[in-house]
Parts: sequence; C-alpha cells; structure tokens
Amino acid sequence: MSTESQAAPGSRLGLSRERIVEGALELLDRDGLDAFSMRRLAEELSVGTMTVYGYFRSKDELLDAVVDLGGERIAERVSEVESGGSWKPRLRELMLGVHDDLTAHPGIVELRYKRPLLSPGALKLTEIAMRALRDAGFTKREAGRVYRILFVYTFGFCAFGPGPRSAPDRDSSIAALRALPADQYPTLVDAAVEASDSMADQTLYEAGLDALLDGLDPRT
Repeated sequence: MSTESQAAPGSRLGLSRERIVEGALELLDRDGLDAFSMRRLAEELSVGTMTVYGYFRSKDELLDAVVDLGGERIAERVSEVESGGSWKPRLRELMLGVHDDLTAHPGIVELRYKRPLLSPGALKLTEIAMRALRDAGFTKREAGRVYRILFVYTFGFCAFGPGPRSAPDRDSSIAALRALPADQYPTLVDAAVEASDSMADQTLYEAGLDALLDGLDPRT
C-alpha cells in the first residue's frame, strides 16, 4: 500500500492531530466552551467536519488532547527542577507553569468548570507534584491534600485574578466603593483605592503561592 493511501484523512491538506489540537485551543480561548463544536472547529480549519472526526472520535477526546497539550508544555518547563533539589522550588516552578499556561489559555480554565482534568497530560503534573511532596517526607494523604490546596488556589486565581481587563475592573471597583454610603461602609470607602488595587496586581499570585508554600511543612 502506498504512503499516500495510508495517510490520515486531511493530511494532504496540511492537517494533523497537533494542528487540530492547536486550532481547538485557539477557538476555546476566543469563543469559550459553550460555543465550541467539532463543526465550528472544522470551519476554522477549512475542512469538513468528518475530517476532524478522522483524527478524534469525539469532542471529549479532542478536549482531553487540548488539556494534554498544556500538561506537556508545563512538564517540559519543570523538567530541569522536578527530579531533584528542595521540594519547595520544585512545587513553585510547577505551579508557576500551571498559572502561566492557564492565564494564556482561559479556555482550559473554563473547561475545568465543566469536567475534571483526568487525561494523562493533566495527571502528569499531578505525578510531578506528588513525587516532590513524597520526596520531602509528606505522607500520601498529606501530599494529596497539599497538591489539592495548590491546585485550587492556582485555578481560582486564574479564574478571578488579574487579567486582560485588569485596569478597567480596578477603575470600576474604585468608583463602586466610593459610591457606597460612607456611614454604612466607612472602611471600604476609606480604602477604595487600596482594596481595588489587587484587581490589577500581577504580582499577587506569586505572593500568595509563596505564603502557602512557606506554611507547609511535612514535620507539622
């Protein structure tokens, strides 16, 4: 059988599993999960819907591949520090990688709202984190709890922390706080600027992460 006849559907159009996954991530980031469909993705890629199904049997399989792509990127980033050294720098670099990737790709944050991230690529990050914690002396139960704390903090921060609209959100918050009745909300009115500054503070994630890591110790 010739090489051409063995090629995957669409390969002669420059299509590949990797290109489909990248296109899916771009569509998720731009339009959100509710607007995502195999048909819309096919239109974006200028191919037929069945061509996409030739690479991925279902939308769920494709979405798992999107999550895997992020996991692989983060795993590559932390590969130099995950195999040795102190556990706190290892965990810090891992969670910073997760934060940076989720900030760049909000579609994955939205995806996590709808379904657990249990694909091999996502679980690779869990493996790296759990290994670092077990190496540090945490029990299996403690390691699971500590990683969950870091995971939820990071996802929550990416969902509600500073983003592209940070400056307008800050300004709106200041205006809303200053408009409150001062006799009922004296503290908020007085600290309107300070309370709103965190909405645009790009250093806040690392400060919170360091505080969490500093408060964790396998001996306690």
